[in-house]
Amino acid sequence: MITTKPEPKIKFNNEQKKIIRSSWAKPLLAFLHQNLNKKLIYVGLPDVEAHDVIEWLDYLEIVYAFQCRDYPNPSSPTQSRQHILALENTLRSLERRKQIATYDVFDGYIEEVMVRGFDNSPQVKSFTQQDTVTVYNLDFCGQVTSPIEYVDRKGRKQKAYKFNAVQKLLDHQKNIEQDNKKFVLFLTLHCSYDGQEFTKFLANPHPDIKKYLEPIQKLSKGKKAPYAVKAFVYDQLTQFFTNSRFIPEFLPTLYYNGDNGHPLLFFTVLGTESENSSSIPAPLVTLNSLLKTPLVSIANDHTFAINNDLILPDEIKSNGVITSTGVFKSSKSYQQYWK
Repeated sequence: MITTKPEPKIKFNNEQKKIIRSSWAKPLLAFLHQNLNKKLIYVGLPDVEAHDVIEWLDYLEIVYAFQCRDYPNPSSPTQSRQHILALENTLRSLERRKQIATYDVFDGYIEEVMVRGFDNSPQVKSFTQQDTVTVYNLDFCGQVTSPIEYVDRKGRKQKAYKFNAVQKLLDHQKNIEQDNKKFVLFLTLHCSYDGQEFTKFLANPHPDIKKYLEPIQKLSKGKKAPYAVKAFVYDQLTQFFTNSRFIPEFLPTLYYNGDNGHPLLFFTVLGTESENSSSIPAPLVTLNSLLKTPLVSIANDHTFAINNDLILPDEIKSNGVITSTGVFKSSKSYQQYWK
């Protein structure tokens, strides 16, 4: 049996999350919508009230949503489907008002549905993808290395990790028969870690990551977490993207507090399909350069700026307001492939 520490219960609509949703993600999606000259296809974890979908409604066409029944407990047919039905009602209302073209809701944790290939609906629903997704919003909030337990087709207990879902989503994206795929991935994770995968990562890190983490070795685990999780995500997502033949580029990572002061990290990754599908593409920004980009937080005036309390010696210091559209327009992805 899999045993993990209970994950903190974090709401999806606290004040800082609202600011990120409306002042960081929304302008970026507006720019993406304009740049691609079409509405966006969304895959994500919007929760029952679909706050992110409603906030970004002007730019979305299709919504594919995942909703578990009783977070953080393993899925069970005995659990109430109340949350599933409530999310379906929310999205059905948007469809009836012609604010989105269509939607689908998958019953279960995204990692179990993606790894197993089907959900927990009474009439089992397989996950299929026929169009290029243009915005992923993976609002995990829990620890990156915390697995969930599920039952496979043969009735055996298995475990799936959050990053298993990311890898599967990118594999599905790769197999779509469309050219010139471009997308943005938002990822929210709790700023803490446990588990064998993370232990292995810290025991034998990439030389650039080892050098990056040296100044924090004497810190407590909690104070070390923002840097360690940031480095782990950069390393893992770079591998996932490039193995699926997408060129990744990370915009600045946001550090903020959820309910009860729980620290969270919000990642923004631009994905561009490689022109050479037969070989693994190189990232546009080296890992060494990426690690030197400091964490960004929400200022008192609700703008975004470098978090001066979390800067490491090798990180690049800068002052002034940072905007998502500003860093997007200055990104190598935009300059080389999106312009």
